[in-house]
Amino acid sequence: MKAPRSFRLRLPFHIPPIPDLRDISTLSLCLKSGASITCLGYPPYLSSNPVLVGTYNSVSPHSALPLLSTHSLLHHVQFPLVMDNDLSTELTLPDAKTSLHLLEATTFDHVPLDNPRGLGDFMWALYKKRQPPDASLLDEAIQATQIAVDLEQEQDVRAQLLFDLGVRLDARSKLKGSLDDLGRTISAFKSAVELTPDGDPTQIIRLNRLGVALLEHFQRIGDVDELNAAITAFCCAVEFAPDVHPGKPALLSNYGASLQTRFKRLGELEDIKCAIAILRRANELVWDGHPGKPQCSNNLANALISRFEITGELEDLEQAISSHRRAIELTPDDHPDKPLAFNNLGNSFLARFERTGELEDLEQAISTYRRAVELIPDGHPNKVGMFNNLGNSFRTRFEHTGQLEDLEQAISTHRRAVELTPDGHPDKPSRFSNLGNSFLTRFERTGELQDLEQAISSHRRAIELTPDGHPDNPAYLNNLGGALLRRFERTGELEDLEQAILSHRRAVELTPDGHPDKPARFNNLGGSLMRRYERTGELNDLEQAISSHRRALELTADDHPEKPGMLTHLCQDLRSRFERTQEPADIQEAISAGDRAIELSPEGHSELYVHYCALAGCFQRRFEHSGDILDIRKAISLVEKATEVLSDSDPRLSGILENLGCAQRSLFERTQTQADFDVVVESFTRAVIHVYGSPSDRFDSARRCARMLSDNPAFSTADSLLSAHSRVIAILPEIVWLGHGIHRRYEESSQLGELVNAAVSAAVATGALEQAVEWLEAGRALIWSQVLALRTPLDELQDSHPELAESFRSVQQRLQSTAHATFAPDIDGFGGITGLTVNSAADSHRKVAIEYDRLMKEIRQCLGYQDFLLPRTFDSLVPSSQPLSGPVVFINASSSRCDALLLSPEGDVVSVELPDLSLDKAIGLCNMWIARLVNRMGRERGLVPPDQLGGFLNPFTLVLEQLWEWIVCPVLVALDLTAFTRNGRLPHVTWCPTGPLAYLPLHAAGIYRERLGPRVFDFVVSSYTPSLTALLRACSGVEQHHATPEVLLVTQPATPDQSPLPGTARESAGLLRALATSDIRSTKLDDKDATVSAVRRAMSQHPWVHLACHGSQEIIGDPTQSAFMLYDGRLSLADLMGTVSDDAELAFLSACQTAVGNLKNPDDSAHLTAGMLAVGFKGVVGTTWSIRDDDAPIVVEAFYKELLALRSTGTLGKGETGAAYALHEATRVLREQVGENSFMRWVPFVHFGV
Repeated sequence: MKAPRSFRLRLPFHIPPIPDLRDISTLSLCLKSGASITCLGYPPYLSSNPVLVGTYNSVSPHSALPLLSTHSLLHHVQFPLVMDNDLSTELTLPDAKTSLHLLEATTFDHVPLDNPRGLGDFMWALYKKRQPPDASLLDEAIQATQIAVDLEQEQDVRAQLLFDLGVRLDARSKLKGSLDDLGRTISAFKSAVELTPDGDPTQIIRLNRLGVALLEHFQRIGDVDELNAAITAFCCAVEFAPDVHPGKPALLSNYGASLQTRFKRLGELEDIKCAIAILRRANELVWDGHPGKPQCSNNLANALISRFEITGELEDLEQAISSHRRAIELTPDDHPDKPLAFNNLGNSFLARFERTGELEDLEQAISTYRRAVELIPDGHPNKVGMFNNLGNSFRTRFEHTGQLEDLEQAISTHRRAVELTPDGHPDKPSRFSNLGNSFLTRFERTGELQDLEQAISSHRRAIELTPDGHPDNPAYLNNLGGALLRRFERTGELEDLEQAILSHRRAVELTPDGHPDKPARFNNLGGSLMRRYERTGELNDLEQAISSHRRALELTADDHPEKPGMLTHLCQDLRSRFERTQEPADIQEAISAGDRAIELSPEGHSELYVHYCALAGCFQRRFEHSGDILDIRKAISLVEKATEVLSDSDPRLSGILENLGCAQRSLFERTQTQADFDVVVESFTRAVIHVYGSPSDRFDSARRCARMLSDNPAFSTADSLLSAHSRVIAILPEIVWLGHGIHRRYEESSQLGELVNAAVSAAVATGALEQAVEWLEAGRALIWSQVLALRTPLDELQDSHPELAESFRSVQQRLQSTAHATFAPDIDGFGGITGLTVNSAADSHRKVAIEYDRLMKEIRQCLGYQDFLLPRTFDSLVPSSQPLSGPVVFINASSSRCDALLLSPEGDVVSVELPDLSLDKAIGLCNMWIARLVNRMGRERGLVPPDQLGGFLNPFTLVLEQLWEWIVCPVLVALDLTAFTRNGRLPHVTWCPTGPLAYLPLHAAGIYRERLGPRVFDFVVSSYTPSLTALLRACSGVEQHHATPEVLLVTQPATPDQSPLPGTARESAGLLRALATSDIRSTKLDDKDATVSAVRRAMSQHPWVHLACHGSQEIIGDPTQSAFMLYDGRLSLADLMGTVSDDAELAFLSACQTAVGNLKNPDDSAHLTAGMLAVGFKGVVGTTWSIRDDDAPIVVEAFYKELLALRSTGTLGKGETGAAYALHEATRVLREQVGENSFMRWVPFVHFGV
């Protein structure tokens, strides 16, 4: 993809005003030569005064002022004549009264109203002589001159006073940066021009100054009407001035510069053509020795460069370089315009480099930019722009040589340029854009996401600051599109890709035909369309990509440095179409384009690796099609060359190594030799361990490597296979990255289950059982793990590294509020483009997540914190100080084998092979179970029709029987728990099934066809846990439970827009009856009192919570939006994640479907029951589908009676809440009342946690 467009400051030389001849020396000489004072801007009566004329004809200029002090016209002449004289030595006034007036005028309280013009002129002269400038003197000069204007009635005198006022206001505008003063300047100049008759010699000066002020005002606020008015003023001044007029070249230069400015703003080619013609005329009127010649040469060169950027005509560029060089030659070394001359020559060199690719031009550009920066004094307003240009040249050199030092200097200079450019400055957008380009380049070099975020932010800022219709808008959109495309490639966010395509498409549409950047913008549009084709497979995107890349090539000369990149894009497009259509002509043309790209690329170019890889991919595809082994060997050779181009720290290397591994794998599949197998594994492994690579590239390589090893056991070893799986597991947190939105994280995690199960199976097969438990834990409940990590206590870190702990805690808290949010765009139509959006909430969340990652890395560098928030080892997962109340049973089903892993309370692990179970059988059972549920019931509590509840339901019986035979019975046998217990305490088992088994009721497994057949509840009390970490956290926390907890009871008998639940009243009454026999206090929120805010607030204040209401489970959409239906709305899982309750112990969720996970992502247990564990409850009772309203009161009253009995008798063990045993008893009571075969009534009740 073409490098993003850079913006350079082109500086017109200072245009001096047409000389003001009212200083003493010049006036004296003019009078001696007989010149008319009138032509110099003085009132006509002065030229006819014999005393004045005689005086000036007879004395030296040095003594003219003292003679004038005795003249009656002193108040008209004296003060204008002191402007270039040292007041302290030259001003001698014999008249005491006048001296006193001048002394008093130094304070603003004594303005001699009888002579305000004289006072104004005096203060102006004093201000100009005072260093540093004294703004108070300028203020007094302006006020006195304004009074003179107000008092003056004579038109010609008033016109001169208005002009003087404008000059002084203009000076204050520049001194203070006052836009208001600039507006008053324009008003004064306009009035002066209006009062000046045509033909008056002062008309030219006044029109010129008016044009300069209007042009500056446009540059400050961007009003095109002001620019047009400036052009009109300059045009009139030029027309009124004859060619012999000494100021004609300056007038022409101003006129041409203003037309060039309008061209930059509106893009009208006629303006730049006229500007060049006018500036050529200015250049012709000035001889080489004239001080204005460098200015004319510079401005002409700038205009030629502007036209070159539109037309691409090299002749304009060559003439521009020649003119800029001439300007430098003619400018004295100590002249203030010398730095500007070097800066502009640097622009020309850089432009020629970008067109021809000659590195010598780039080196000369950097050299001249540096010279400009060295010569210009600190504080000069143009120094900022020169820093900007130098930064562009550094970044460009980095892109061609790869020297990171150049890139760091580019960012430093661009950042400084942005910081020093005031808001409202017309160059601020371009400086943001250049800074964004440099950040993007560094991201591509280092892979640091923070750089990518700053690049996008800078490019968006450039667009925000640019008015619609500005000719630079297409470039800014193009640059933004490139940055968004990079973020899509890095994070996989489809929204970024869509926004990139919109940006690139609009950039093409806004770029006029014939513009030299149009081909590159076609090229970039094709690249983004190609990425979407690769993501969605939409053939129309591929065809559009090919069309865009062909158009780019048609518009680009063979010697253009961007040509190879365009050829490579077309090569990749045609290869992809060949993969789709198998049309031989496509692969042949693709190979030709790839060959040509390499041929046109200079040796050592940093983008050569792209061309090598593109061509290699073509040879590999042709090998797969034709079987010619020479093709695959060519492919491997080319990718090996690509790896040699990139440095070891280049983040792109991991993707290239993956390509190499894929090519080598194709060769191995043909040769079947150990040597060829080993190089495949080596390449994939190098790609995985390349720490600078993107997570997606590294993960793909890890997955490919594990698959390669497992598919070819004859060539691999058990250790190498386990190592490969270990690398897969290690990258999982980077794939389900906290910086993604919640939808994206669930989507990513839903794709990982099979990989984790395969890794666990490999570990079990080799006897690495503790490793298998570690991997199960690392690969399960990834979203919940992130939630828990955000709540990690930092007490130890606070003691040893308090500042780091405080920073990390702050980031944790910020992420807690956004980690489960869905981010909608907050700006639609950004940049004036329909569909182009800004999602500032997502951007902000991503930046905080990046900071979170950075701080974690910093913490892990501290002694003793190397494993901070990393997946836990087996020894840390099962500490001896936290014994479990019973065994934990993990069920793992993969395509290769199915096993149960039994973790004893003592920390021992045993595996049990499940030979009758397969992954396909597990999926079949899951589908049968869910289909039966969907067909037989509604989704809300109370909606299960009575006639569907009873009877002998064969599908249910079949599933429960197979669960017993294939899973539960072998497990209980291995645990030696198949003996019936009479009147004794049943052992407790916690199930942790994976994949499709997570939806199946292991706690109800049994042979129900036989009246006395085995049922799991006859042998054990069952609980579930989403992960071992969640269970151990609950075990640890329950030890701090309250001896006499308080209960929050929430009931919703008639929720608005939901079916009535009259049973909640009976349920509430039964619960309160059970509590009446204890000293436990309760709080009840019923009906209208049970609002979302009230319930959420109360939940953090009560260790026990009972919710009797409707529930809603999002099975297909965002699981965190599963919710309890309260009186005024939904209390969602996302809301509960923001609830902090260290004392929370037990929750009973008497609502439907509170323990149903997401069908696409069973291993993340994204349901309300697991959510309550995550927010801090230690034991939770929920339901896996809708319950009947009549059944809840039965279960609830029996549950709390048993629970209170267990707690009062002291039979609970350490780390137990009693909830599992209480629910076991409550469901027994329900079974006795409704019948054992009414599975839909008693099976849905489940317990999670302890």
